[in-house]
Amino acid sequence: MAQHKTLIFHLGDCKTGSTSIQTAFAQERVQLQDASVTYPADLAMNAMARNFSAYHEAKTPGDKAKAEARIAAFAKRLHQADSDFIVISAEDFEWVPVSVFQELYSRYFTGIADELRLISYVRPHAARLLSGYSERTKLGVVPAMNDSMETFVERQKDRKLFFYQPRFAAWRDAFGDAFQLRPMIPAQLHQGSVVQDFLHHAFGGLPTKLIGDEAANQSLCLEDLMRLKVVQRHLTVSADVRHTIGWDIMHKFADMPPANPATKLRLHKSLAKDIRATYLEDARALDKTFFGKAPLMERELKAAIKNAADTPQRLEPSDHLAPEELRSLRLLAKVINGLLQEKGVDWPAALHDKRVEDIKNRALQPSTEGV
Repeated sequence: MAQHKTLIFHLGDCKTGSTSIQTAFAQERVQLQDASVTYPADLAMNAMARNFSAYHEAKTPGDKAKAEARIAAFAKRLHQADSDFIVISAEDFEWVPVSVFQELYSRYFTGIADELRLISYVRPHAARLLSGYSERTKLGVVPAMNDSMETFVERQKDRKLFFYQPRFAAWRDAFGDAFQLRPMIPAQLHQGSVVQDFLHHAFGGLPTKLIGDEAANQSLCLEDLMRLKVVQRHLTVSADVRHTIGWDIMHKFADMPPANPATKLRLHKSLAKDIRATYLEDARALDKTFFGKAPLMERELKAAIKNAADTPQRLEPSDHLAPEELRSLRLLAKVINGLLQEKGVDWPAALHDKRVEDIKNRALQPSTEGV
């Protein structure tokens, strides 16, 4: 039996390397020196994070009770775990109000371990907006999929999703030093790696070893993103099916040789300047509160302007793909639509299960790499 148990919640954020962290644990490629770890999932635990949201957003007492029952059952499993560390990883905790998390944690998770650690990663504002646009396009999210970059950025400004300081300050106020915020900036990460950084901070500096390649969820080039946009625009399925189809196609792209050309999705300078003006105060507040007054997030806003394109990129598929390829992609979308009409198949679950199977199969492949 573990002498001192530590419960670790990896809270995201989205677009901060969560898939790489989750894949490393799911493939059992994390080795601890003289300590054991429980990772109670096949990959991510976003379904559990969504139960927290469902509890908060429930319209009826019955719906609230169902969400709470699922949370209670999950916590019961953790109470039975006999290891030094238990790791829960779900980037969808980004969308759970800290007050809701604190309420449910106090009710069901206290007593599981002797120590609690909560770790979040924050991606600099401009990079998060750029990756967010790509992500929503990939997953077929409406209206973002049809937005210009400028419209998307303005929409997020109105929704206030990426004004970080109030949200992270609430976590610090609720949990004190148990909550750690790490900057998703390669130069600031342990060994320049988000996986190594998480292992270092989650396990309190305990010697660890990561076996194999940590790469996961690579960004799509602009041309492949436009290919996926064509397919998503011609699908007539629910949002959750769009989501899983987008993920599946993205992973198929990753298994292929790179596109040629493979243009990087970029902001343009005038938009990068607008982003800096919008988020500068938030960046400075975050630096002051969490990063020892080092201007990490502020510098990233300035760097985004320097690295931006002079003019806006065109974001319509017809600007990048030949008419013959567009026709083939529309045909592919029709074929996919036809397959998805098969009754009695839970496509999100089926595609998720296939993804988990692929990840486990890759873990079984021999590797000579060690970190």
